[in-house]
Amino acid sequence: MKRPILTVIRVALLFFYWDVQQATIFGRDMCQTAFDLRVHLPCEEFLWNADSSHEWVGYLDGQMEHSYFLETLRIFLDPKRQLPVLSPLSSMFVLHGLISVGFDLHRRSSPIGPSPEETSAKQARLLRAYEKWATYYDINVSPHLSQVCNNQNMVMYHSAYITLHTNIHNLITIAGDSRIFKRNSERSDYYRAKMELQQWAGSPAAQLATWHAVQILVRSLSRTQLYLDHFHVPWSMYVATLVCWVYGQLSSPTAAGPGGVPQISEEEVIWDAHQDMRVYLQQMSTDSWEDLTHARGQRRTNGLLTVVRSTMEGFRWGLIQESVEVLKRLNPSRTVKGA
Repeated sequence: MKRPILTVIRVALLFFYWDVQQATIFGRDMCQTAFDLRVHLPCEEFLWNADSSHEWVGYLDGQMEHSYFLETLRIFLDPKRQLPVLSPLSSMFVLHGLISVGFDLHRRSSPIGPSPEETSAKQARLLRAYEKWATYYDINVSPHLSQVCNNQNMVMYHSAYITLHTNIHNLITIAGDSRIFKRNSERSDYYRAKMELQQWAGSPAAQLATWHAVQILVRSLSRTQLYLDHFHVPWSMYVATLVCWVYGQLSSPTAAGPGGVPQISEEEVIWDAHQDMRVYLQQMSTDSWEDLTHARGQRRTNGLLTVVRSTMEGFRWGLIQESVEVLKRLNPSRTVKGA
């Protein structure tokens, strides 16, 4: 009987899916890689949901053999190969497979690993595969999904760019949030994280990560029910907000005053947090990440911090409630209208 086998395949793929999500949103190591999955992609939903064995066999007759997960992944990594027809669920498995390849590439980037030139070429190939997936998804998958479901999927896509171009550990350390990795960060951890992020803030990787962080916030803050349905969305909002905050504080050499503490002028006082946030997102949501370096208002994150904090206060997940407290500490005291 094939159905138990299909069940095992789907469970294996879902375990891999959740493993990638955990690694992406929390910056942790994966338990496995895409190359461990030598299984087919899942069958279509109408075949999975057949009410009887007779109906199932009837659906099965005439169906093409399902593609192997690894082979489909290689097709996306090869710019010359024609893309297959995928179901929405299969397309998301492929995205998570590409994210896994990125983690594996980062893990192999060491003094005893491939040369910098070889690593750079592989990274460029992976980014092209991401773009290829996004184009395929936008044309063939997105039109058949609800806006909420589509936004949830794209939050994961944008989160992948952040994770692959930002040290999440450094990010939450400099924000004063040490819950995820260890309870008591040493002062030296903070200064090391700040030094590395200062170098990061002036790099193309920071522009790329910040641009995708802005895309997450634009999608997440537009629909209230979006962040209430899937746990990865509110946490991704939190990380995206920290990315924007760090980039705003550290990307400009004139952004900080004595001792590295940002100087606040009276012009930066927030009178309407939502309007301030909208102006910031509008200015930072450029046509491409390369244009972000010319965007205005890079430091204008107080309204964003206030609105995201207010939005997340209604979420009952304990991890998010503690994140709300972190955002409160980051946001200077202001007279806020509409917070």
